[in-house]
Amino acid sequence: MEEVRVAVDGLERLGLTEYEARCFVALTRLPHGTAKEIGKVADIPRSRVYETMDRLRERGLVELQEGEPRTFQSVSVNTAVRILRKKYESHFETVEETLRQMEPVYKENQQAVWAINDYEQVTERVLDLVADATDEILLITFDDILLDGELVDALAAADERGVAIHVGTDDETVRERIADTEIDALVFTSGLVEWFGVTNDTPRIGRVLMVDRGPVLMSALHDENLPGVPNETAAWSDGIDHGFATFAESVLTYELRENATDVGDSTVSE
Repeated sequence: MEEVRVAVDGLERLGLTEYEARCFVALTRLPHGTAKEIGKVADIPRSRVYETMDRLRERGLVELQEGEPRTFQSVSVNTAVRILRKKYESHFETVEETLRQMEPVYKENQQAVWAINDYEQVTERVLDLVADATDEILLITFDDILLDGELVDALAAADERGVAIHVGTDDETVRERIADTEIDALVFTSGLVEWFGVTNDTPRIGRVLMVDRGPVLMSALHDENLPGVPNETAAWSDGIDHGFATFAESVLTYELRENATDVGDSTVSE
């Protein structure tokens, strides 16, 4: 059955062995079962069922009723999901704590420009930069598909932290999306923004981000490889000590000074 295969594969990804996953799925399909019954449903040797059940009991996923023969019962699906989620959350906490202990307190900004060749990776970098903002965010974008829910939520969180947010665009859908939120953002257009957005040829500029007059990211949109999935690449620099970032920071700061000077004004500018 397709559902069985999907469930087994999912449990294996969560750390169960193949036999553990197959036995647990088999038990969820039975009110309870002996080793013989479980082995038949799970299609594994009976001799391996007992040791597999012992491991599942240690995980808290299976209960045992002593008798002759011994009978096993899986915990409820809700309980199993809660146990597995808690275990993986603890793994994430351990990994995060360990990595933070190893990370230097201060990472020296490098004079480098980093290339990103995948839309999801570009989005993750954008979200990271927005999350690190403490003073000001300038986002220029020309396609509403690049202003998705995750980015809107990140901008809203930055707004709650008191970060000034400026959005440059010539796209009416982008303007409406910002206007429909409670984000205190100044949305503007300018000759440069209109010039950036004038072409539909590819590659074309996708989004430009500057955070705290420092880190800069610029992306390009290419022809889609998959329908509805942006084909985006980007370059970014984590400081203004590199030619690319120095130039971008100068141009974008000029845009802010000339077109988005009223930081406290949340009204969409015409």
